[in-house]
Amino acid sequence: MLTNNKRQNHKKQAEVSDSEEDRLSKLPEGIITQILSFLSTRESVRTSILSTRWKYIWSSVPALDLTYSDFKSKAYCRDVNFQKRNIIDNFLNVVDRLLTGHSQHVLDKVHIDGSSSGTHDGSHINAWICAAIKRNVRKLNLLGLDSIKPHELHQSLLSSNALVVLKLDLNVILNFPMTSTCFPNLKVLKLEHLVTFKDDTSAQNLISSCPVLEDLFISRNGSHNLRILNLTSWSLKKLVLRYDGTSEDTVQIIVIDIPALETLDIEDVGTQEYVVRDLFSIINAKLDVSNVFCDDPISYGTRLFELLIKRIFNVKSLQLSERTMLSLSHSNSYNLPTFRNLTYLKFFGCCYGWKLKLVMEFLKNSPILEVLRFEGFIFSYKEQGTPLESDVVPNCLTSHLKTIEISGGSVEGICEMVRYFLKNAKVLKELTIKTYYYEDLKKLKIDCEDIFKHRRGSMTWSDGKLAISFV
Repeated sequence: MLTNNKRQNHKKQAEVSDSEEDRLSKLPEGIITQILSFLSTRESVRTSILSTRWKYIWSSVPALDLTYSDFKSKAYCRDVNFQKRNIIDNFLNVVDRLLTGHSQHVLDKVHIDGSSSGTHDGSHINAWICAAIKRNVRKLNLLGLDSIKPHELHQSLLSSNALVVLKLDLNVILNFPMTSTCFPNLKVLKLEHLVTFKDDTSAQNLISSCPVLEDLFISRNGSHNLRILNLTSWSLKKLVLRYDGTSEDTVQIIVIDIPALETLDIEDVGTQEYVVRDLFSIINAKLDVSNVFCDDPISYGTRLFELLIKRIFNVKSLQLSERTMLSLSHSNSYNLPTFRNLTYLKFFGCCYGWKLKLVMEFLKNSPILEVLRFEGFIFSYKEQGTPLESDVVPNCLTSHLKTIEISGGSVEGICEMVRYFLKNAKVLKELTIKTYYYEDLKKLKIDCEDIFKHRRGSMTWSDGKLAISFV
């Protein structure tokens, strides 16, 4: 009897499974290919074994997503170099076959990631680009493709009407002669480490000739043939720059003339000078800038104030690194603009070596600041000979500042800050302290309980965090 019940249950499960399979198979092919487009090409191909109908559906998917790491063999081979060469050749041949083969259906996205594949001759890159453009690709990502020597990118890429997103990290030279318009519908452009501009003019022409470009990311290590990077655009809304100046052969001047810019994110340790036009539309700014080759830190700090900090006065959210603050602190005078719209301010990195006066100047010039964060190791200001107390209490402390977060730091340094803010921040609602060490947190709790006596509220502590809420 029990055996019969089991058989009936198995039969019912099989019927349910068949029914579910039928429902999936009965979906229109357009919906199935759309579902498969969210998978990698390797995963999509695996569905061909499901049934006869599924055998070739993967070949109609409007996306090609191939990653070198998926081709790595787990089989043991004594000659590791020989094995890797075979894997690379297999990877390149598969991309060639799928991208430049007989199928000509439209591709919405092409994502080829050759990271860790080493160097190769690069002869196939332009063929891939031409094939993708012919198939009206909208999103093209070619990443981690390091050829033996750089080669110029095929000019057919410039005239693509379909291309909306372009991300490149391959050993190519971008040569853009003067042209009225290129990439007519491109909205997102990401150029990573391996990409090189032929000259200053090519860089300027590329950015200024994209009529609807909204998001630009440029990342580069060391030399890239540029002395002046001129970023001029009427449409750009987000700009991210990552420059690691590992040698003196790096960009000397970066010009930013982008009236509609809303987000500016810079991490740069080599550029000698920034020339920034007023950014009236700016909402978010994150600055981690310095010049490791600077012979005159006073002059550099002064120029940083005049040519960068003063131009972002409309910002609503501002994040400044330890390197930025250290560079600015070398200036003879802290001539800050009034940040009339600033509600969020964050200092990140080690605070040692900063001049406290500069921190206070930012607070004094941010009249409606609501959130203040310190992230990094905060040393005792008394040890630096710079007391935290100031003759003039910033207006934001008495009228707007509601949230303060302090992450990391010495117990003495944090307690000095807590005492100051509890004394002067009259509308403070929440103070959060984070530290990595239990004993420090325990000591902070004891010290803060003493400080806390003069304010009404509650205090909780757990998981490396001490939170104080005020009524």
